[in-house]
Amino acid sequence: MASQTDRRARAGTTAIFFMTGWTYAAWATRIPAVKYELGLSPGTLAATIGGLEAGAIVGLPAGAVLAARLGSRRALRVGFWIMPAALVLAALAPTLAAVTAALAAMAAATSVVDVGMNAQGVELERRYERPILSGLHAAHPAGLAAGGLLGTAVAAVGVPVEAHFAAVAAVSLPGATSATFLLVDEPAHDGPRTFLRPSRGLLVLGLIAFCAFLLDGAAYNWSAVHLSTEHHAGPGVAAAAFTLFSLTLAAGRLAGDRLVERFGRTRLVQGCGLVAAAGSALASAAPTTALSLAGWSLLGLGLAALAPTVLGAAAGAGDAPPAVAIAGVTTVGYLGSFTGPPAIGALAEITGLSAALGALVAVSVLLALLALPALADRG
Repeated sequence: MASQTDRRARAGTTAIFFMTGWTYAAWATRIPAVKYELGLSPGTLAATIGGLEAGAIVGLPAGAVLAARLGSRRALRVGFWIMPAALVLAALAPTLAAVTAALAAMAAATSVVDVGMNAQGVELERRYERPILSGLHAAHPAGLAAGGLLGTAVAAVGVPVEAHFAAVAAVSLPGATSATFLLVDEPAHDGPRTFLRPSRGLLVLGLIAFCAFLLDGAAYNWSAVHLSTEHHAGPGVAAAAFTLFSLTLAAGRLAGDRLVERFGRTRLVQGCGLVAAAGSALASAAPTTALSLAGWSLLGLGLAALAPTVLGAAAGAGDAPPAVAIAGVTTVGYLGSFTGPPAIGALAEITGLSAALGALVAVSVLLALLALPALADRG
């Protein structure tokens, strides 16, 4: 049975997952406003997103080293000292280069947080002796949904981006920092405590993460833009695409731990890939706004259990400390979110955004096919 200390740590980790989603949702829901204020085309917006993803990849080695050497609690504090401040700088940035730099800093700090909170979650799974990582991950899209609802509301009434981002930072910085004091320390580990090239087993898991993160990145960065440009939705309705995606992502993760225990990791990932394929097809090809919103929602449901399922497998796939293994798989995954959304923007310049988003169907099917070789020996 979990101790009171473990239960407090679980509550603190849940709060950190929530605050991470809450902070990122501010940017995701106001992308159309930033695009309009800076006069960005889909291609130049893709360059900005590329800076965001590049920062995320650069931050992962730092997250691995900080979490492995200092522990996840201290790594999380570093990440949350930087992430909200960079969000505010992104709102104040007057040029494409400035906003790209601010977003890169925010993404690098987010990567440190990602490694830290997943390392804490893996340690809590060890203490609880059962899967709980998906339930912890559910708090992230819940934060996305809460932040998305706020973003939807303030976008609909015309609140300036600067005021919106400052209010979000004023909540997330003290909230997440306070939560770190509830966390537990991980035991010392004899494996390498620096970032290493993923082993073959981790690399195969990373290929699933690559597909999953590409799909996540597409939804985060293009769902609101898709509704506004292809279906001529107003700011509030456009932001609702991201919010609905986040709500179904959260709902699916609440059931993820039970599904892992019942079906195993392989079958669960296969099913998730097929649901994601159906959602991608509907979101990109739907003739109406309502059906497109339903497609983005279904995509969120399909992606819900993927990240916690893969990262939970990564922690036991080699000799490296959990933080290093998680960072290795996440790095491969982030290459998907790094290359995918900018590629969609570039393709949209030629084919239109709806046609470009149709590529997500193929990525979802590939994800389902990779489940057997990646997870066959892990359930």
